[in-house]
Amino acid sequence: MIKNALIIYIILINLIAYIMMCFDKYQSKKKGNRISENKLFFIAVLLGAVGIYLGMKAPIYHKAAKTTFKIGIPLLIILNVVCIYICSRLRSN
Repeated sequence: MIKNALIIYIILINLIAYIMMCFDKYQSKKKGNRISENKLFFIAVLLGAVGIYLGMKAPIYHKAAKTTFKIGIPLLIILNVVCIYICSRLRSN
């Protein structure tokens, strides 16, 4: 049951992260209220790095040129995978 909850959480947090990237891109074009980079990185730390990464790629290309995102988000994906692996190993014991 906890494994299913973790899978659902990962899907939802990455969907939220992707939507946040889409919204921030939209706001940047319209000169509206933006989502801070700190919030985007915070969502990435909460296992949403894949969603942020997908938002950096086609068709959105949001924040793709920023060095902090080009380096930081792939590193956070690795960290996310390690955390998920450790959690799954702890639950299986």
